[in-house]
Amino acid sequence: MNKIINILVLIFSIIVLASCSSQNTQSLDGEYYWIIESNNERVFTNSGNKGTIDSGEADNFMMNQKNETMELMGSQIITLTENYTFKDVVFIVDIRGIKHDYYLLRSEAYYNALKNMDINNIIHTYFTE
Repeated sequence: MNKIINILVLIFSIIVLASCSSQNTQSLDGEYYWIIESNNERVFTNSGNKGTIDSGEADNFMMNQKNETMELMGSQIITLTENYTFKDVVFIVDIRGIKHDYYLLRSEAYYNALKNMDINNIIHTYFTE
């Protein structure tokens, strides 16, 4: 009887561990913004393993989450593969010639980055011209 209980506990443990490991991939879907000083600009949108880039040389990309790479494609560039880092809903990747942090819209990181913007510079840029 003891062996049967041990086997059942082992099978249950394996099932629990297998289900936890399959949920390890975090969804990267959403709109991502570049926020710096007086700039709050949507740069790209991701859905599944595909995305579109709003401006720049690349028009779209394919994402490989396993290798943490983006394959940038477009009419103005040769296909290019860039490594990215994704931590706390912030992408760090070079899709415009230099690495930037891109924040997921409506995330806590997005709102914290907005708080650090220079509001006086924004007012001057948009309302004094």
